[in-house]
Amino acid sequence: MRLFERDDHEALIRSLVGESLAGRGQVLLMEGVAAGGRTALLGEAVAHAERAGMVTLRAACAPSESEVPGGMLSQLAHSLPVPGAPGEDQVPDVHVFCRWILRTAARSPLMIAVDDLHHADPASVQALSYLARRLGASPVLLVATARRDDSRSPSPFAAELVADPRVRRLDVGPLSAAGTLRFVEERLAAGARAPRIAAGFHRLSGGIPLLLEALAEDWRRGGAADLAGVPAPAAGPDPASAPAPVTVTVTVTVTVTVTVTEQGYGAAVADLLRRWDPGVVRIARALAVLGEHGSPDRVAQLAGLDREPGTRQVERALARLTAAGVLRDGRFPHPVAAAAVAGTAGGAERAALHLRAAGLLHALGEPASAVARHLAGSRQQVAQWAVPVLAEAAEHELLAGRYEQAARYGELAHEAGPADPADRAAVLDRLTEAEWRLNPSLAQRRLPALLTAMRAGQLPGDRLPGLIRRLLWHGRQADAEAALARLREAAAADPALRAESRDLDSWLAFTHPRLARRGPASAPVWAPGGPSAAERGPVALSGGDPWLATAGALAELFVSGRVGDRTDWVEQTLRNLRPHGGGPWAEESAGLALLALLDAGLPDAVLEHCAVLADGDPAAAPVWHALLGALRAEALLHRGDLAGALRGAREALTLLPAPAWGVAVGLPLGTLITAAVRSGAFEEGRRQLAFAPPEAMFASRYGLYYLHARGLHHLAAERAYAGLSDFLACGELVQSLGLEIAAPVPWRTSAAEAWLRLGNEDRARRLVRDQLSRSDTADGSGRGRSLRMLAAVSAPERRPQLLLEAVELFEETGDQYAQARTLADLGRAYSALGDSSRARTTLRRARYLAVSCGAVPLGEELLAVPDPAPPAASRATDEPRLTESERRVAHLAVLGYTNREIAAKLYVTSSTVEQHLTRVYRKLDVKRRRDLPADLGTMTLHRRRRRAQPSSVRRSAS
Repeated sequence: MRLFERDDHEALIRSLVGESLAGRGQVLLMEGVAAGGRTALLGEAVAHAERAGMVTLRAACAPSESEVPGGMLSQLAHSLPVPGAPGEDQVPDVHVFCRWILRTAARSPLMIAVDDLHHADPASVQALSYLARRLGASPVLLVATARRDDSRSPSPFAAELVADPRVRRLDVGPLSAAGTLRFVEERLAAGARAPRIAAGFHRLSGGIPLLLEALAEDWRRGGAADLAGVPAPAAGPDPASAPAPVTVTVTVTVTVTVTVTEQGYGAAVADLLRRWDPGVVRIARALAVLGEHGSPDRVAQLAGLDREPGTRQVERALARLTAAGVLRDGRFPHPVAAAAVAGTAGGAERAALHLRAAGLLHALGEPASAVARHLAGSRQQVAQWAVPVLAEAAEHELLAGRYEQAARYGELAHEAGPADPADRAAVLDRLTEAEWRLNPSLAQRRLPALLTAMRAGQLPGDRLPGLIRRLLWHGRQADAEAALARLREAAAADPALRAESRDLDSWLAFTHPRLARRGPASAPVWAPGGPSAAERGPVALSGGDPWLATAGALAELFVSGRVGDRTDWVEQTLRNLRPHGGGPWAEESAGLALLALLDAGLPDAVLEHCAVLADGDPAAAPVWHALLGALRAEALLHRGDLAGALRGAREALTLLPAPAWGVAVGLPLGTLITAAVRSGAFEEGRRQLAFAPPEAMFASRYGLYYLHARGLHHLAAERAYAGLSDFLACGELVQSLGLEIAAPVPWRTSAAEAWLRLGNEDRARRLVRDQLSRSDTADGSGRGRSLRMLAAVSAPERRPQLLLEAVELFEETGDQYAQARTLADLGRAYSALGDSSRARTTLRRARYLAVSCGAVPLGEELLAVPDPAPPAASRATDEPRLTESERRVAHLAVLGYTNREIAAKLYVTSSTVEQHLTRVYRKLDVKRRRDLPADLGTMTLHRRRRRAQPSSVRRSAS
């Protein structure tokens, strides 16, 4: 076995073997910390002695035999190759033992190897000392290992012989950082990652070989290295035109994540701990339980030691454990190590330690969260004094977004049964909220008890808005109305609740308008005459819950149709949010703010904010991440990214199964079904439509997403009447909810398309004109859809103008799917007017965009349209007029990329792109990008392929 940093040790052993073979008896004592590699080095010494021709006798001492007289001596005597040697169960006389040893050595050089001498019984140690003094000129090498950091007095063997010049003492210490690096390089073949891995290993092990081997095994099972901070090479000159080679220097930073497991590293730490005496083990367990709160005096108290002498005893134990690699600066270097040490105690002992730790920390005034952790760790029903502590800790964990821990503390407090009914109701409400953030379906079982407490007047008024939101989520409108009535009654008598009642009404006016009370109390918080919401920020909106006030303000923007005027404040609201933290109304505010940006035609901003807010583990906050995922999918749908929308909606429904969404399930289902229809995944759309959403969804705004998506599915399946029915149902729901200004789905233009399928142009025309009269000029997508449908019911010669305007609007909003559909209509309009050149160019652009955004049915439909190639003369005449740079920019522009996207792809500025396009327009005598011939893309690719071919191939091709 390869040993590290033991070259000097092995050289000394070889020297002593030589001295012994020459007839000069030698004694070697190897000392070091527990598991520091003494046994491995002893094994190497035995192997070297045997190779040199020495007979070896071995004994291994154990704590269980330290009180057995002659235990070690019996092991050595039993292996003596001497006739008449004692049996395994016989203890030889010391003098007889020494004669046998010397008689054996007279025939053949002898090595005696004793491991863990510090565990040997006193009689055996005395016999070994007696033998060592009589070696003289005998060819005997006596090698023993002992732990230097044992809590008992020094070994009698070492104390007696330390002055003898024949006794050599060898320090076998942990590996240094350099030794650990060599270990990693040889055992793991980690390459460039080795220095960082070694640094992590050394910090976790202190250089103890036992722990290093466990860490290496953990690494082999699950270690990983991630490359981070690798910059892209800077754009340099074209190699073909550069006067000299360009050298780009890239600095690579390697970030290494070391996987540590309970089965590997944890088990090794536990094994190491068992080598210590019970007093040290008890102290280590107390430290493991107390964790960061484990000062020496507290550890002494928890371990049941007297304060002053106990503190000194703890300090000594911690110093020895640090030297042994178990601790680092008096602390466990990894949570797995602490858990492993605590786990060496039995279940009852561990529970008792946690319970005592909770009482100790509570008495010392530590934070509720620190005390609650131990109360939960005790796994026992807690006393009444612990209930407010657990309630406070649950509230803290809720605000921090640690919902599993909050639910755990809430459950403990609830099981303890607070004496006061109001306290019981408050604890139950917090428990319900924590469970709801993990799984609304699971939390639903708590609602009846909360309603009972509410009717009995035990639930505090400030808890009612959260209860109302949960009830409405699950479609329990009657119960929500009862809770709302209770809140309004309480607000009339309590000025502190009036702000929350008003903010809740503002929120209801958009989300559940049938329940809202409209009036002066619900005036928008950004009303003229006072500071704007953007100036105040979410915290200063009202005197109640700041995030409820923010949700109310956002809802008012929808109701009043002023979303487009407040996008700066909406984005600032999102920047003020923390990932899955801040309570239920922060979550609601996030959802409304992201919907507001979608309504304002800013899907890219939605994607950016979702990326920031989705930080963290989705499993720790599934509702939060599912909501963000659904809104991200909807934003991708607005961008025409059908594959991304499908994937995002699927993930949202996987993270939070459809039944747990309550009435809000209409949002992810609507996005998924719409994306499935447009991308041709009809079977998936049918599967999703087989799910029966809650009936209450069809009376909420979420029902609009679902109904509209189902109507699109019917249209795609050639069921125009069924589709029309769903679109008209959307219109009725929009009117009944009072959402005419803020309708989230284009039901009129969709219904107009259904009427056209049924051959009723008059009704389609009326719907389109009605929609145009209501459209906000800032709503580019809405106006674009209306213009497209208006073109469908207009005279042929008028259609191109309307469709061109619609294409411009969709280009501004970035909706590739809408662009592709409109360009397809425009190509057909040109073809109907006999303009085959424009028809061909436009249909090619439509086909490219359809394929690019994943619109399979539309792409297949366009592929079936004949597309004759342009005349060769046209290619020859037009192409040379553009430079290579202009051609590259024009090519990407024809493919539908924005100026910013072209700049990013070509590593130039947006200004450069604009200048190139201006020159292209002038040379080709066109006014805007939609007039660029689609053939530019084909010509550019053709030129590149030809340039990449050898000249001989090009000649043969021509």
